[in-house]
Amino acid sequence: MRVTGKGQITIPPAMRKKHGLLPRAEVELVDRPEGILVMKAAKLSGGKRVLSTLLRGGKIKGRTRDWLQLTRGDE
Repeated sequence: MRVTGKGQITIPPAMRKKHGLLPRAEVELVDRPEGILVMKAAKLSGGKRVLSTLLRGGKIKGRTRDWLQLTRGDE
């Protein structure tokens, strides 16, 4: 598998079907010490998504308004 100039990769059809990755499905990239983990995005509420990001050691950037939207679920 190769990464394109735009940073894109192609997930093989059998893997997409097996994991329910339909067109326009959202995925998450998790930065792990051993590499990048690609996961189907969970349908989490804003607050749970923030907590999940923080527990993975990620940093959330943005303005206060953006934080409030994430924690309140006003998307």
